Amino acid sequence: MKVEDLKRAVFAGADNVISREIELCELDSFVGDGDHGITVRKGYQKVESSINEQNPDTMSGLMLSAGMGLADTAGGAIGPILASMFLGFADSLKGKEEIGVSDLADMFENGLARVQDLGGAQPGDCTMVDTLLPFVESLKNAETDDVKEALQQAAEKGFEGSEATRDMIPKLGRAKNLAERAIGYIDAGSRSMYYFLKGFADNAVV
Repeated sequence: MKVEDLKRAVFAGADNVISREIELCELDSFVGDGDHGITVRKGYQKVESSINEQNPDTMSGLMLSAGMGLADTAGGAIGPILASMFLGFADSLKGKEEIGVSDLADMFENGLARVQDLGGAQPGDCTMVDTLLPFVESLKNAETDDVKEALQQAAEKGFEGSEATRDMIPKLGRAKNLAERAIGYIDAGSRSMYYFLKGFADNAVV
């Protein structure tokens, strides 16, 4: 992947989340404030506008633009967390002009680490970490050098992680107050993360 491929993948992931606004709000209404779809829609729209306005010509710069845009725009707890993820991506990509599967694994792993450092979520807490972690682990253990194949396989694992939140007791955010009553509902943050990863994976390579 080169910078133009990375940009296309980020935009596709963002567009996929934006298009799911209503669904994500409905998911969030079961255990949260019901505004997750609106919040992430605004955030990912800012990702796109920031990249378009700044037109970075490096991979790291691309992700830095996205992260700073999110930091300035997205509200609630999710905004800073997503911003930290993209800034983690940016750090991992410094000096790189072309990336493969192992580089992507490092990039997403660094983003995951930033998310966990800021939000404190651990696997099983019923958050986006439950989607992002299996995605990262799949990339790290990929048995193919084909970027699109590896990403799509990882996205399938991310989907399984998101689905698994249906059986988890939330440990963070407003949903934790519901405890066992939240069982049976997919975490909206885990699902929006899956939609970003899915869009990214399907469009990383033409």
